Order: sequence, then C-alpha cells, then structure tokens
Amino acid sequence: MIIHCLKLIVPASIVFLSVVKIAGSAELPTELIDCRPLTSAIERLDCYDRAIDAHTTAPSQAARPQTTGNPAPVAPAAAVAATAASVPMLSQEDLFGKGETEMRKSVQEATDAEEIDRIEAIIVDVYKSKSGKAVITLDNGQVWKQSDGSRTHLSVDDKVTIRRRSFGSYTLFNKKNSIRVKRIS
Repeated sequence: MIIHCLKLIVPASIVFLSVVKIAGSAELPTELIDCRPLTSAIERLDCYDRAIDAHTTAPSQAARPQTTGNPAPVAPAAAVAATAASVPMLSQEDLFGKGETEMRKSVQEATDAEEIDRIEAIIVDVYKSKSGKAVITLDNGQVWKQSDGSRTHLSVDDKVTIRRRSFGSYTLFNKKNSIRVKRIS
C-alpha cells in the first residue's frame, strides 16, 4: 500500500507544483479540468502529465490579476521551478526491499513533509458495493471502502475522520459509528 501511495504522492506533488505556476491565470486550462472525472489513478495522473506538458510547451501568457473572490497566493515561476527541481523522484527500485518504516522515512525526506496519522473530510458520495461494503468518496477526492463487516451509518455531508491504525489499517469515524476502511483511490 505504501508503494502505491508513493507512486501517487511524489508525482502528484510535482504536478501540484506545476499547477501553482498555471494558477496565475484567471482559469485553469481545460485539459486539467478534463482530467478530474477520471477514476483510475494511473489514467488521471497520465492525463495531468499530458495537460501540464501541453501547457508548459505552449507560449506562456502574462499573468492577469484576479478581480473576483480571494486570489490564491502564487509563487514566482523561478521559485516553483527551483522547488520542483529539488524534489527527488523515488522509483520502485529505490523502495525495493525497504520495510514500511523505511519507506515512510523515504517519502518524508522526498516530500519534506511531516507524516500525518489522520485526515478529516466530508463525505460527497457513499454507496454499497456488490459485496455489501460501503464505498465512501471524500471531498478531497479519496475513495475508501469498508473492510470490516460492521453496520454503517454514513451519509453525504457527514464529517469524518480517518485514522491510521496498527499494521497498516485505517478506521473511519463519524458521530454515529466507526468502521475499518481501506483506500481504493
């Protein structure tokens, strides 16, 4: 599971850094917006890569000031490029043979971020799979599936917390109950 997360975290952070450069324009390129509905993590990442490549090879537009809403802070292009260049890429070979603790340390060093033991989010979709397990989509884009047989009381707009447990397991909590879950996307 850690290797799967590494495959997504490190490239996603580089995509994010690239998007920060694009965020200076009033709207995101439609190529990026078209990638959002893709459900396969690999297809979605490939779509984002193609969109960023297409945008960065095109002539750049001068940044226009935003006139509505609260504009997001935008890093200067040179700072974004320097940061992206300093993020080391981890390959499968780099992680081969490492235990879970060593892999977490490698990810932490590569991303220069503190490890978290929980997330909080809002449920945007929930349904029962063919096997009767709850499948939960969160407002951060993550999709989790119930891994235990307990009864669930989950609804759209519920605020939930997912905590890391021992042996690589996770528990989802809301006001009504807690269930074991596994991230599927």
